[in-house]
Parts: sequence; C-alpha cells; structure tokens
Amino acid sequence: MEGEYIVSIGSKYSVDHGGEDLTVGIFKGYSAMGTETAMVFELENGTLRFINLAQIIYLDLLEAAPKKASKKKDTGSVYYG
Repeated sequence: MEGEYIVSIGSKYSVDHGGEDLTVGIFKGYSAMGTETAMVFELENGTLRFINLAQIIYLDLLEAAPKKASKKKDTGSVYYG
C-alpha cells in the first residue's frame, strides 16, 4: 500500500479494543461519546458499534473503500454578479 495512510469512511477494519473478541465492521465516522470521541463501525448484522478512541489498541485494514473522484477547487475562479 502506498500513498496516504488514513482511516477512511466505508473501509472495513478489524479493531482490537481490549476485549476478548475483535470488532469487524465498516467505518462510518466519528461521534461524541460523553466527553470522549468514538469511532463508529457498522457490524455485519447492521448494529452500530461505538468504540472510545482511548480503548483502541490497533486497527487492521481489511478492505479499503473505493476511492472517490477528488473535487478540485478552481482557485482561479472569479465571482461575477
């Protein structure tokens, strides 16, 4: 794997968060969990699992999300009217 190393929405991960079992799911985004930040994963059965960032030991990327076409800003654009 070359290029940017980012956790991307839509990618499938295996997450070790200190329990006996790993969580395997699709990363849906970040959420507030009290005063903490959590990563949200959708499990195969449709359940959303919120995992506190401080609890995550490691993430394994199992399947990368398809890359979307990047929206390039037209820095030379001028607003008329």
